[in-house]
Amino acid sequence: MKRAVQRITVLAIAALAATACTKASSDDDSATPSADVVATVDSAALVRPGHLTTCMDMPYKPFQYFDESGDPVGVDIDLIKEVAARIGLKVNIQNSVFDTIIAALKGGKCDMIWADQYVTPERIEQIDMVAYWKASEVVVVPEGNPKGMGGKDELCGFKVAGQKGGADVAALEQLDAACKAAGRPGIEILQFPRSPDAYQALASGHADAWMTEQVAALLLKDESKAKIEFTDTFALGDGDLAGLTGLSFRLDDSAVKEPVMKALAAMVEDGTYAEIWEKWGLTDAALDPDDSL
Repeated sequence: MKRAVQRITVLAIAALAATACTKASSDDDSATPSADVVATVDSAALVRPGHLTTCMDMPYKPFQYFDESGDPVGVDIDLIKEVAARIGLKVNIQNSVFDTIIAALKGGKCDMIWADQYVTPERIEQIDMVAYWKASEVVVVPEGNPKGMGGKDELCGFKVAGQKGGADVAALEQLDAACKAAGRPGIEILQFPRSPDAYQALASGHADAWMTEQVAALLLKDESKAKIEFTDTFALGDGDLAGLTGLSFRLDDSAVKEPVMKALAAMVEDGTYAEIWEKWGLTDAALDPDDSL
């Protein structure tokens, strides 16, 4: 898996443009794909008529971020634009904080979440998740590993950064409990609203390590020349859900989910889905959308 993800990342770097902007929300009407409409959504079921309003958590390269002009780009952006076109809608992006993104969906601020969430049993109880790619997690340390840190099971007594509300923090909480149960010092978990903030904590020395998704971390290392290395690579989660990453809907919201799933199925069938992943150098990470979780 490690070699496959490194290959993915080399290709992804070649496909990226440098960025650095933030927006709370945006209508992305530019370069809307021209596709046959395969389904429609009742306007009464939408947060904003004529638009598919999607909660995202940007920036998260290479999946969803802003380019140097402030426009949303990334593999997720291309996917959601194509989906929206195939159900006769425009895209309305609601940039949200990851920790509260499920509450935003349930509270009616968006029609769906497209924020690269790990599929977990706890999330499945709250939202209807559809897996569409498979990720690996890494433990990131400063280049040279000055504190001689080991893998995920050897973080006892260290300060480790993660994204608040993310599955990495949940994993760190379990590891912290295991440390204490073994009579060892616990893990001091530093939680940040966005992944780049967690990296800055590592870079500034406030954290000893950072747990995050591998593709994003490799891009940071290779594209931004971040002086980091990895002490461990692993699939987060257990059993069939390990590593699965998904988009999601409100529970029992078939009015939105069914048209979106029809659009995704049409994209898989005509090859557009694979073409988008290939464009971003992430073919090996992609899964056909699966809601049988």
